[in-house]
Amino acid sequence: MDRRHLLLGAPALLGASSWAAMAASAEAPTAPPPPPPTDTVMQTYARMRGAPNSGLALWWYTGTVWGKQPDEMARPLFRVQGLTFNRITRAPDGSITQKLTGRGWYADVKTGAPLDTFTNPLTGERLTPPHIKSLQTQIIAADGTMPPRDEPTLDTFDGRIGDLTVSGDTIWLTENFVAKYKPDAARGGAVNTTSSLSTFTARIKDIENTAADFVPAYLNYQSLGSWPAWMKMGAAPGVLSWQTRGQKVRGPEAAPQALREWIEARYPGFLAAP
Repeated sequence: MDRRHLLLGAPALLGASSWAAMAASAEAPTAPPPPPPTDTVMQTYARMRGAPNSGLALWWYTGTVWGKQPDEMARPLFRVQGLTFNRITRAPDGSITQKLTGRGWYADVKTGAPLDTFTNPLTGERLTPPHIKSLQTQIIAADGTMPPRDEPTLDTFDGRIGDLTVSGDTIWLTENFVAKYKPDAARGGAVNTTSSLSTFTARIKDIENTAADFVPAYLNYQSLGSWPAWMKMGAAPGVLSWQTRGQKVRGPEAAPQALREWIEARYPGFLAAP
């Protein structure tokens, strides 16, 4: 049985007794649990993050974006909400290719209404938010690491899947990557850094149920990075931090109607054929 078949059709990833042993070890302060097999982590990640049989999965998310200047308290700048489709395929060597595309909005921090214009409270400048339009491909090696992307402005990159935690009937698994870019003249010579820190959550029974056509899962996401170029902060010190949560949904109709209508108006046909 090759790894692809094991991922998509095996009767169990570890078995109930093994999951229970991991949970018991995690709860014992004097006995840290041994790390699970790498292949188990990758299989669990694929089922949490994607859809069975390399199908198309869909995630809805919402949250707040915070800004932090030196010696100042963090403050909410705007809200975000969106939908992201992703498809995971796994090669015979155990590596994963994940393709993602998403649409979403930046919204007023008080009303939640999409922003056509945004007055940056840190500078007073009136701006036009670009809203969220993403298209990316992630390659994840069989050991859970992400090779650096081929970008001429990239300086240093580290990405990996890991930190699988089991407690009771629940599994948590992280997807993290951090990057540092070369100095950018458009930012006044500042160095741009980004972080993407995601935690996915699911029930053991759903991960083990390989006959299911849908695996319920949930997302908590944080980021920490430099000001985006569209905010026109130049080399001003400070950081931007996303705080969002979301869940995998069966289809666009599970997302708020206002978001669906907004996406369809701006990107006709995207929800039906992303």
